[in-house]
Amino acid sequence: MPGFPIADHVARIAIFISVYGALAMAAWLLFLVMRRDRKERASVAKAELTRALTREIMGAGQNIAASPAFQLARPAERLAAISRIVQLLRGEDRERLVALVEEQGLLKQALLAARRSRPRRQIDALRLLGSIGGGQAIDMLYLVLREDPKLDTRLEAASLLARLDALPPPNKLIDHLDLRSAQITPLHRTLFRLIAARHPSELFSLAQSVDLPPAVRALVIDALGWTEDFSALSLLEAAAADTHAPVRLAALDSAARLGHPGSAKWILPLLNDPAPPVRARAIRTCQLMRLNSSLPAIAELRKDPSPWVRLRAQQAQQVLGTA
Repeated sequence: MPGFPIADHVARIAIFISVYGALAMAAWLLFLVMRRDRKERASVAKAELTRALTREIMGAGQNIAASPAFQLARPAERLAAISRIVQLLRGEDRERLVALVEEQGLLKQALLAARRSRPRRQIDALRLLGSIGGGQAIDMLYLVLREDPKLDTRLEAASLLARLDALPPPNKLIDHLDLRSAQITPLHRTLFRLIAARHPSELFSLAQSVDLPPAVRALVIDALGWTEDFSALSLLEAAAADTHAPVRLAALDSAARLGHPGSAKWILPLLNDPAPPVRARAIRTCQLMRLNSSLPAIAELRKDPSPWVRLRAQQAQQVLGTA
């Protein structure tokens, strides 16, 4: 019958497809197994090289560059090993590794990516530079802080410079981070507190400026307490009479940080400040500084319209009453 040859032909095609399909599947599975085996072998080899690099870096003294594993490793592998170790070191040992990184040109790619790359890669490069430190890294971070068009990137650079104790003076930081128009955040306050011990004279000068917006002036006044310099007390007293509540709050925070009893003469009047947050902060400051002379005024604040002020007053009474 004419139908049989067609059926045989279809059957042969089906068998052909099945056989070659099975062979293709077997080849694909073999490829996957071989690729996984290569990856596992490469991972083991990389881990062994990393361990060898770590041992050599930690124990080779001044001859790290001549050690076998260091010469065998690629620049990225050398940098990765050093970046992990350098976090654990201080003083001359850290400086020696940073000098080696710069001498070997291991930061070349990170320095390029910090200026010309996609945002995610740029941030990764900045963080790598911040973890290593050294002159090249600091110069690049400062360049990004000064010139990068993206505010978030400049803020990241400032944070990394703070970790390296290399922030610029406060007046430059205000300009680089556009603080005159930006919304002040806790990170900004942290940066200014970190900068205080390094640039106290610049902070004192800024605190006397009449050109700062209230939010930036509050930032500067807050940082004065972290200078650990009692000559800031007169500036804090003047700030306590500022017409803007955030500045008065910052003066109280700085006074609590310095802890000088001479501040009591202007802290106590702030217990009657028209702004509830200032009254609450003044209570807290009296509590921290153990100003027992504030107890009568604090007792009156137990009847304050603000529940937060009443709570602070109750807590302060309990602490100061048992002191």
